[in-house]
Amino acid sequence: MAVFDLIIRNAKLLQGNKEFVESDFCISEGKISKIQKDTRGFQAGRAIDAKGNIVLPGLIDPHVHFRDPGLTHKEDFLSGTRGAAAGGVTTVFDMPTTQPVVTTGVQFKEKIMVVRNKALVNYGLLGAAGVENLGDIEGLAEAGAIAFKTYMVSPPPERIKEYAGSYVVNPGQLYRIMKKTAATGLVHCIHAESDSTVNCLTEQMHSEGRKDPMAHYDSRPNFTEAEAVYDVLLLSEALGAKTHLVHVSTGEAADLVASAKQKGVNVSAETCPHYILFTKEILNEKGPYAKYNPPARNSDDPAKLLNALSNGVISMISTDHAPHTKEEKEKGLEDIFKAPPGTPGVETRLPLALKMARDGRLKLEDIPKLTSEAAARRFGLYPRKGCIAEGSDADVTIVDYNEEWQIKASELQTKAWETVLYDGMTVRGRVKYVIVGGEVAFEQGVGFGRPGMGSLIRGINS
Repeated sequence: MAVFDLIIRNAKLLQGNKEFVESDFCISEGKISKIQKDTRGFQAGRAIDAKGNIVLPGLIDPHVHFRDPGLTHKEDFLSGTRGAAAGGVTTVFDMPTTQPVVTTGVQFKEKIMVVRNKALVNYGLLGAAGVENLGDIEGLAEAGAIAFKTYMVSPPPERIKEYAGSYVVNPGQLYRIMKKTAATGLVHCIHAESDSTVNCLTEQMHSEGRKDPMAHYDSRPNFTEAEAVYDVLLLSEALGAKTHLVHVSTGEAADLVASAKQKGVNVSAETCPHYILFTKEILNEKGPYAKYNPPARNSDDPAKLLNALSNGVISMISTDHAPHTKEEKEKGLEDIFKAPPGTPGVETRLPLALKMARDGRLKLEDIPKLTSEAAARRFGLYPRKGCIAEGSDADVTIVDYNEEWQIKASELQTKAWETVLYDGMTVRGRVKYVIVGGEVAFEQGVGFGRPGMGSLIRGINS
C-alpha cells in the first residue's frame, strides 16, 4: 500500500484549462509524487479534503518590499510572509531596497541570514544594480540573486539612503548597468519612469505651490512612464538583455511592449491590481494613502491593461507590496510630496483577481498563469514551480472560489494595515489552505506554519 506525507483529495484543479479537472494528488518529500482520480487505497500522514474548492499552483508574487533588514517598523519577513501565505502565495521575490541596500554579494548573504528563520514561504532576493556597484553585479549573481532591480527615477533627498546604488538618472547609466546584468543571464527588473521629466514636472508643481493629492499624478503623467519604457526597450534590443518591466500602469507603455515583443525583444511585464481597480481620482478620495509610483492613471488605462493581460503583452499580476506606517503616510495630508509612495497588497491579490474574474474582467482560467505560471517561466523556475504536475514542488493553494467576503484591513497580517486601500471591499475566493514544500503554511481558521519553513530560491545561473 502506497504511503505519502500528504494527500489532497477531491481537488478541482485549475491550471489554465476552461474545464475543472477533479483529481487527488499525493505529496512526498516536498514534491507532488502522484496525481490520479481516486486514492482511497493510499495512506498518508495527513489528508485534506478539498471538496468544493479549487486548487491552484502556489502563487508567486515577483514584486514585494518586505523591508527587512533595516526598515522593519514598516514590515518584516515574518509579517510579510504571513500575509503572503494568507493570500495564497507560496513564493515571493523581495526587492533590494532595504537597509543596507543589497548592492554586493556580501550584503546579499547577510540578508539571507536575517530573513531565513522568519520566512513562512519560499523567497527569492533581488540584487540592486546601479552605476556605483558595477563591479559587484557578477558577485550578486554568484551569491544567488534571483534577478536584478534598477529604478530609472531618483528618490527625494530624504530617501536617498534607501535607494543608494539602485537607481539611474539617464539612459547612458542604464546602458552601462544593463550590459553588466545581461552578461549574467539573469532577468533585469526595471522601474520605468523618466528621471529628468519627473523632476522637471515636480519642480513645476512646487513653483506653482501645488501640494494637493492630484499634484502627484501631474508630476508623473502617463508619458513619463512611456518615455522610460521606450528607452528600456531600445537598450534591451541592442544588448540582447532579459528585461522585465515592473508595475506597468499605462496603455502607452503596454503598446510599446507589444511592439517590442513583435520584434523579438526579450522583455516581459507585470501590472498590479491597483492600476486596474483605481484611476487617478483615488488620489482625491484617499489622499496620501493612494500615493504610489507610478501613480493611478486615466479612466481608459485599466481597460487597456486588462486587454494587455488577456493577449499576453503583460504576463503577470504582481502586487508591488510596499508598506509604510500610517504616521509616514499622514505626512502627505497637507503636502502630498511629503508622503512616501507605496501600498500593501500581497495578501489581497488573489481575492481581488478572483473578484475580477467573477465580474468578467479577467478569465478565471487565466488566473494561474497570471499569478504563478508566467513568473515561474520568466525567472527560470518552471516546471519546478508554477504548475501542479508530478515531480513539481508541492506548493499548492486551495481556495473556495464561491465564498464572498469583505476585506477588513485590521485582520490582515501586514504591519501597515491602517494604510490598506482595499479596506471594506467585497471580494471573492477565500484561501483555505496553503502548502509550501509539502507542509501546511496556512490553514484558514487554524493559523500558520512555522517561521523558517520557506526556502531560498536562487537565480538560474547561481
